Order: sequence, then structure tokens, then C-alpha cells
Amino acid sequence: MRLPKLKRILTDPDEYISNSQLKSLSMELLELIPMEGIEGSGLDSEEIMEVVLRAAVDTTSVNGVTTNTEDTPNREPVMDWLHTLEKEPMLDAVNDILALVAMTVLDRGGSRTICLDFMDNPFHGHPDDEDEFRRMEARDGTTKCHRYCTAFVIAQGKPLTLAVEPVDGEDSKADAVERVLARVETYPFETDQILMDRDAFVGELIGVLRETAPPVFPVITRKDSLREKLAVTASHMTEETVCEDKEYEQTYPLAVNVTYQNGDRGKSGLKQTGYAAYGLEDRTPQQVAQVYNHRSRIEKSYEKFREARALTTTPSTIIRLFYVGVGFLLEQLWLVLQWAVLARPRRGGRALPTDFTFSDGFLHGIEQVLDDELGWKQKHRTNSEGLPPGYEHGLG
Repeated sequence: MRLPKLKRILTDPDEYISNSQLKSLSMELLELIPMEGIEGSGLDSEEIMEVVLRAAVDTTSVNGVTTNTEDTPNREPVMDWLHTLEKEPMLDAVNDILALVAMTVLDRGGSRTICLDFMDNPFHGHPDDEDEFRRMEARDGTTKCHRYCTAFVIAQGKPLTLAVEPVDGEDSKADAVERVLARVETYPFETDQILMDRDAFVGELIGVLRETAPPVFPVITRKDSLREKLAVTASHMTEETVCEDKEYEQTYPLAVNVTYQNGDRGKSGLKQTGYAAYGLEDRTPQQVAQVYNHRSRIEKSYEKFREARALTTTPSTIIRLFYVGVGFLLEQLWLVLQWAVLARPRRGGRALPTDFTFSDGFLHGIEQVLDDELGWKQKHRTNSEGLPPGYEHGLG
């Protein structure tokens, strides 16, 4: 798998990068995703991917694009093509492209701290199979969602996505994490630490994480013994057991970090936070908290991929997964271009551009080019009345 246009721009950039180049690079990535297509169709995958790209950059639907453009196919043949996507080849391609783009700016060798996360996309409607969606807390008027597990790494202060996997059917979170970590292990560097949120606090999942690297995550205070260890006024290191006397019993190093809230969110007094601190037994609780807090740097940036996710009402989990993959690929490309092409060298590191934002700089630039190429219809609402009677004589 090769990305010749991207390689040239990263290694020998022009003085400026144009919107046309942004669109061209994005298409280069998307066209690596295999799509069988419809036998005998006069279309090709490039035409389909242009529609998908236009839908993604404006978070609209395929129908919204095909309805409002002159030079695109109708919605039906586009969706027919998208329904020929095969899950595993498509998912493999998305992950391979993520890796290819990430490794343009990541050093080979050494070791990295990997962050894992679960992401829920609310689902409205009726799926073809009730097992295709997961349950979540009520959000956006629904408790149904499609769930994805992702791995990322902080590089140059930015979160690069390393892998994405859907949490399908009867999958447990441990199943999805195992698949994601298998993809991470193909990278040419070692994983020395895994940071995860409270989702990790399950005996089976902890076991899966530990097979790759020592995990660090906040604990959930359900047990009386854990509450007692957290109800203290001074930080300390201790141990605790999860899933006691069960199949996945785990005894873990517990870091209890005590801080003052100082009026944060209207709260005051002591705040006790417990962390499972595998591999950090020789650290202080404050140091464990500092290690875990590296994960917080991804929260805002990581969510940006939602700004490039096409909308759809289709119940197809494959097409929905494809749209998620497109969003991650576009965000990855933006991050790499920022660091490799647009950042200015300076003492102490590079100065990232402030005006090349994901939405207004990158996505909007692609949108402008596609609107011109696809013949976007500019519609303006009229008053439906025109001039009052008698005024038309003045038009001559």
C-alpha cells in the first residue's frame, strides 16, 4: 500500500498547500479502501468516494449531496455501491491506512504509551438485527448505539489514531480490546504502558490489557473495602482485589491520590482518586496521577473526527463503520499535515498553525473544491410573490 502524493508533499512540500491538494490527498486515502461495485455500472469508485467525502466534510448525508449537486449520481446507485463494501477487507484497509499515515511522523523503535477508549455513536431506528447495536445511557433521545474501540498515541502533543475496531453483536469489551491491541502490536515500536478510563475496571479486561503492557486506569468504588482505602486524608500506595473469588480475580496495586478541590465546579475539600497502577508500584500516587493525566490531552482533539462523519439513516453496520473510518482517516491526515508540512521550526520545537483548524481550515477547504467540481446548486429562497401588480412596467 503506497501513498505517493502524500509522500511527496510530506518530503518536498510547495511553499503553500492548496485546497485542491487537500482534496486530492483525501481522495488518495479513500480510494485505497476496496469497494467491489456493481457489475456493469457506468460509475467507478472515485465518483462514489467523492460523494462520501463531500458528505463527510459537511457532516451531511449522501442524499444531501446527490440532491444538491449537478454532476453526481443519484442516491440509489451510490448506496448500492456502498452496500458492496465487505466488512473485513474494508476494516483492514482503514487500519492499514491509519498506520501508514501515522508512521510518517512517528519514530520507529523505542516504546510508547498507548491510550484506549470506547466511543458510542447513538443509533435511531430499527436495525436489521437487534444484536447489531449496544445499549448506553440515554443520549440524543435514544439508548441504542454502535460502539467502537480505538487505540491512539500522543505524538507532538496530538493524538494519532492507531487502530479502530467495532464492538459487534455478542462481543465483550475485552474481545474488542484484544483485537485492537493485536493491531497495535503490528507497529514497529513497543507498548510500555496502557492508559484507559474506568471501562478497564473489569477482571477479564484487565487480564487482556496486562498481556500487552501494564495498564493504568481509575477504579470504580463499588466495594466497601475499596471505599475504606479511599476514605483517607493522605495519599498512599496499597493493594486491592477485583472480581474476588471469581474466574477473573485480579489483585492490583492501588494508588490513592488525595488532592484539594479548591472550588473546582463549586466543590471544596479533599478529593480522593484511586488508580490501578500496574507497573508503577515504585511511584508515588501523585506521579501515578500525572502519568494518567497524559490521557486527558486527547479528549478535545480526539472528538474532532465527529466533525467529518457523514450522516446516514441506513441500518447497515458496515456502512456506518465505513463512515466512522472515513472520519478518523481525515482527522489523521489533518494532524500529519499540521505537524509535517505547516508547523514552523522554532527553538524548543515546532509552532503549529493556529488558523488551519480541522473544521474551518481543512474540511472547509476540501468542501469548497468539491462544491465547484460536483456542481453544487446554490439555492436562495424567494418570496414566491415577485413584484406587486403594476411594478412590472418599470422593468422595461
